[in-house]
Amino acid sequence: MKNIEKLIADHKRLIESEAAKYSSFVPLSVVQAEAYKIAHKAAESFDEKSGIKFSTFLYHSLRKLNRISTKYGSTVRIPEASQLKIHRINQVEASLKDELGREPTLHEISHGSGMGLQQVTNLLKNRKKETNILNQANIPVFVEGEDDDWIHFVYHDLPERDKFILEHKTGFGGKQVFSNEEIAQKLGISHSTVANRVTLISSRVAEGMNHI
Repeated sequence: MKNIEKLIADHKRLIESEAAKYSSFVPLSVVQAEAYKIAHKAAESFDEKSGIKFSTFLYHSLRKLNRISTKYGSTVRIPEASQLKIHRINQVEASLKDELGREPTLHEISHGSGMGLQQVTNLLKNRKKETNILNQANIPVFVEGEDDDWIHFVYHDLPERDKFILEHKTGFGGKQVFSNEEIAQKLGISHSTVANRVTLISSRVAEGMNHI
């Protein structure tokens, strides 16, 4: 009888070294999460009587990681420090929109955030790049189904608004998949808020995958 956990543990170095090859444009934690998911599936389907070593079978299975690099290779990753500033801008923007009843100007956002006008302009450009990528795809490819206990764990730990976003960005629970704009309209929030929540939810899911 196969010991799946032992197979995975014995090939940890191979799994993580292959994941590293595909992490040029995608966070390593995300690629490793997908690599371990692929490894588990490979271990479950591996036929010990095939005459092929599991390491060889696993190596070929891990080539599927290329789809992450292909799908997200054009993503411009925003440094963590800039993400925090963008989050601040999002808060100020939302507050001003509620207060003014319209979209705030760059000068108003600059004044409200305490940041320079040029800095706000540059950060908003970065936010647009990230939003464009996130709007073209669902939460990263490792959210493929709902049979994994860790996905349910993450899902049930989310606030109701984030549950709605996860459901309708991925089809989780059989829900209809919507674009960021559609989700924003249905929740009554800004498009940028949806994009930021997608990023945060993706990180939560990736963290869960690192502990399978």
